[in-house]
Amino acid sequence: MKKLTFLILIISTNFIFSQENPLDRYLSKVEHLDHKGCVKSIFVKDSIFGENDFLSKRFKVVYNDKDKISKHLVYGKDLLKPFKITTYDSFDRVKQIEINREDGNGEIVIQFFRENLIDPDSIKIFSSKIVERRKYINHFKNKLVVRRDLIENDTLRFYTLFEYDSNNHLAKELNINTKNGFGVINKLGNSTTKFLNPNDSTLFNYKKVGDTIIRERERYKGLIVREKDYKDKNVEINIEEQISKKRDFIFQRWITIKSKDSTISEQKYYKDKNELKSYYKTYTYNDKKISKWIDPIMMKAGKTEKESVTRIEKEFDKYGNWINKTFVNNDSITNEISRTIEYYCDENSQ
Repeated sequence: MKKLTFLILIISTNFIFSQENPLDRYLSKVEHLDHKGCVKSIFVKDSIFGENDFLSKRFKVVYNDKDKISKHLVYGKDLLKPFKITTYDSFDRVKQIEINREDGNGEIVIQFFRENLIDPDSIKIFSSKIVERRKYINHFKNKLVVRRDLIENDTLRFYTLFEYDSNNHLAKELNINTKNGFGVINKLGNSTTKFLNPNDSTLFNYKKVGDTIIRERERYKGLIVREKDYKDKNVEINIEEQISKKRDFIFQRWITIKSKDSTISEQKYYKDKNELKSYYKTYTYNDKKISKWIDPIMMKAGKTEKESVTRIEKEFDKYGNWINKTFVNNDSITNEISRTIEYYCDENSQ
């Protein structure tokens, strides 16, 4: 269970520093969808087995005849009724998200678009009974969003201003809290005081060095997040670094290297003066996954890294798509991913 918790913390920390989007909190991750042929739908069951815990995710994606996702359904205990349904339009844009909760307090999120713009004119959030709870209104200039308003009960609560450089890359994001905005309410006796959250901003920098794209964003005082991307026909590399500007050192670094037959993933954590504190590496191949790591206690004690090898067993259908992956470590199943694939066409037309 300790390993499961460690991985979840990595994902959560990585998400905190992503660029904010009103839709992000409603979207669910889609993965394990690699396939060939005229696939109509894929149902995925992803089960993780810990020492004393069991975690299972189940979802289904439906494709249109252009092999683009038209619908994404996420299931809980009830396989007859998904608790989340995401629908896409013909331009691969999210059109609607329907969330069904057991307590009846569900939500429906709808994006309204005009023309062929990537960004919506507005995003509206309704209760399951179609009562509007809040909405985001985008304001455009030259097809770029320059302002986004958050409105609740016909009251402007919060808005964001966007500035761009000469190449239309985002340069600045300024968040403004209004007098009716968000904050902390302090009640003392008969008096009530509201302390509004301060305004904040994010600075962005974009440049290209050779074939490498470098993006930086600085949101919190003294913190810079830098991403480097490189891609050619053989390999795809992504590096994300979190940098303390004030203390001038990188304290976290994530590296992902994808090629045709393997994926290498590294998470490294540093102390002052860029001294390595801990790391976790995974090397994933078609038939195995190798993990290597050193935690802070091991590093301080001068111990050597630990290594674990997980065997990957696969089953395929008659069209050559995998329908089951079983991950085995020390003769115990740690993860099993099964897929049920439905096709548009028959075997002769594949």
